[in-house]
Amino acid sequence: NYDCDGNCTAELDCAGLCGGDTIEDVCGECGGDGSTCAISLSFGSVSDELMDILIDIGTESVGGFQFNVDGVTVISAANGLAGDAGFTVSNSASVVIGFSLTGSTIPAGSSGVLTSLAYTANSSQACISGAVVSDSAGNALSVNVGDCVDINYVNPGCTDDTACNYNADATEDDGSC
Repeated sequence: NYDCDGNCTAELDCAGLCGGDTIEDVCGECGGDGSTCAISLSFGSVSDELMDILIDIGTESVGGFQFNVDGVTVISAANGLAGDAGFTVSNSASVVIGFSLTGSTIPAGSSGVLTSLAYTANSSQACISGAVVSDSAGNALSVNVGDCVDINYVNPGCTDDTACNYNADATEDDGSC
């Protein structure tokens, strides 16, 4: 890759190596794996009826987000960094979505509570899935999702083992016996 005078005759890679193959990742880091600009979503404080969704933002500002919360029925979503940025935050029973109608963003480098959810449990664990986070132009950003979290789930049903509709998995009698 060098001529007789020691001059590089091939392309330099991002590390400055003549004929090298090191490339920049999506974050602009030479030889990086894309983790320095990834967004992280995880659970924060979780009580019997409320949970915080945390965000840790890398090098790109966030213009919108959408994610599922499995194992619960989401009743409402509000506040947090999304509220501070003036985002419209909406939810269905399992999907939370946030965006700005004015072009507002959550700044790069921010971290904390993205939004707080009121919920009812449908299982003993809640998990974040299907996460999509975008920049202000609507381009998808890399997202890492944290572990599931244990939640307090009361499984109603008939707890009378002599009844015809006995539910061995019930943890609370619903009065149907």
